[in-house]
Amino acid sequence: MKIPCLFNACTIRQRLILINSMTILFIFTLISVYTFQLIAVENNLMTMEKVDDLFNSILGLRRYEKNIMLKLDEDNVAKAGKSIDTIGSYLISLEPDIETAEGRRLFSDLEYDFKKYKATFNHWCSGTKCLKQSPGSVDFRLIRQQGQRLVESAAKLARLNRMTISKRFKTILFWLTFLPAIIFSVGVLLFFSQVKNILDRLGSLKKATKSLAAGEFKPIPTTGSPDEITRLIQNFNQMGVALEEKQEQLIQSKKMASIGTFSSGIAHEINNPLNNISLSTDTLLEEIDDMDMDERKEILNDIMAQTERASKIVRNLLDFSRAQSSEMQALYIDYILHGTINLIANELQIHQIKLVKDIADRMPQINGDLQQLQQVFLNLIINAEQAIGDNGKIIVKSAPFDENYIRTDIIDNGPGIVQENLEQIFDPFFTTKEAGKGTGLGLAIVYGIVKKHGGYIEVASTLGKGTTFSVYLPIYQGEEDTN
Repeated sequence: MKIPCLFNACTIRQRLILINSMTILFIFTLISVYTFQLIAVENNLMTMEKVDDLFNSILGLRRYEKNIMLKLDEDNVAKAGKSIDTIGSYLISLEPDIETAEGRRLFSDLEYDFKKYKATFNHWCSGTKCLKQSPGSVDFRLIRQQGQRLVESAAKLARLNRMTISKRFKTILFWLTFLPAIIFSVGVLLFFSQVKNILDRLGSLKKATKSLAAGEFKPIPTTGSPDEITRLIQNFNQMGVALEEKQEQLIQSKKMASIGTFSSGIAHEINNPLNNISLSTDTLLEEIDDMDMDERKEILNDIMAQTERASKIVRNLLDFSRAQSSEMQALYIDYILHGTINLIANELQIHQIKLVKDIADRMPQINGDLQQLQQVFLNLIINAEQAIGDNGKIIVKSAPFDENYIRTDIIDNGPGIVQENLEQIFDPFFTTKEAGKGTGLGLAIVYGIVKKHGGYIEVASTLGKGTTFSVYLPIYQGEEDTN
């Protein structure tokens, strides 16, 4: 059986209200129990006081009895009679206060002994006179025996009452310590179980937030409890899905921005084969009648080669710019790097930037998305180009780092990056460029893509000497593609 609103579907606010209500109920119960116990102890103390008065009256009666036997004072008979009446009054007032069965039994014995003693005493003494008998007579022995039994019965009742009071005090002491300890322990257990549940889910949310900031989104599983934290997690999951969609749109927009960056190089690259085609066509039109068949074929083959060259440039550009769904596959990193360099090579030549390739042969495959990885290296090369300006050098270096990763370095000899900027260079919207010349999303996208591929990226820079971005991508552990 589940406790409602603690382990069942309930909001945190409802749980807190229930816990507070239970605490108030427990406190009220404790106060009620302790009040009842204290009232009972007070009644027992009053009963004990009556029993003590009764016992003292019986002892006084025994003294008068002894004085009568010794004939010490004639007033002792009257005093003994008054004492008997007082004892009778005490018995009448004490009877309703006797609670336990044992107490009622002892009280009944005391009443019986008192009645016998009173009857014997009245037979022996009347008014202020008593029968003149010797101390060893039957009446003397009988009244002494009955008086002793009366004292013993009163003493037993007094001891029982004291034991009852002692038990009451022990019970109060026990419940004053044990019951609050149980209630406190249960309350602490419930409190910490709820706090732990909340903190665990908040910890998962914090971890997922860091992963999301790093470009890797993993939905957080939600529990069956529809409380505030669960709704927060559900909203976070929805936000993560929306951000992933936005990231894909950002990657595509960065592609188009990259095309704009190296468009002059692409135009120059396309313009060369078009010029060759134009010259060859003019030559063919002007001299076709004077050419033999072999010369015509040579010019036509040159036109076809230049056409194919221009077509390949356009095809590569279209492949890069086209939005495609993310598709992970086994890839060779040298293929990705060579394709990326081909896209940007002419732009670098225009700015008189030398690009040096140091790419190892026959490297292991990686598992990744071709277009996204191409975007990573293109962004890094464009950033290096923009940092250099004109007349510089970029080195693209790639080789296995260890048995688990392939390392690719994009090295430039630009002005470098100040140390305080290196710590936030991958943060979204952080940029050192002038207003209107950078969004601060390029390196954040690069970081997210690399992280999504199970890799990581490092940056090292020295002012006045240049910057190195190092991309580590995990080696594909599946079967290599032999095609």
